[in-house]
Amino acid sequence: MRHKETWGLCLLVIADALSTYWLITRGYATEFNPLMNWLIQLSWGAFFGVKFAVLAMAVGLAEWYRRRNPQFVRRWLRAGALAYLTLWVVGAAVSSLVGW
Repeated sequence: MRHKETWGLCLLVIADALSTYWLITRGYATEFNPLMNWLIQLSWGAFFGVKFAVLAMAVGLAEWYRRRNPQFVRRWLRAGALAYLTLWVVGAAVSSLVGW
């Protein structure tokens, strides 16, 4: 994992997971994604486990395919990180407003 796009996506997902935990446990927000909300109801371990397992699969696949088409992977990781960041910020804002 030596590519900045991969590190950026990983840091973004970690920040999202930790902020989700912090906001929900303090009553400032609710989880917008029904599947992730269901996992939180099961346990925070389930939430973090699934969150990081999906990240590991995505990063693993991207790094595997990068050897075949590095430009494609770079573009899609950047686009994915931008989409993730956008959904995270909008979701946190909406959830915070609704949660109050």
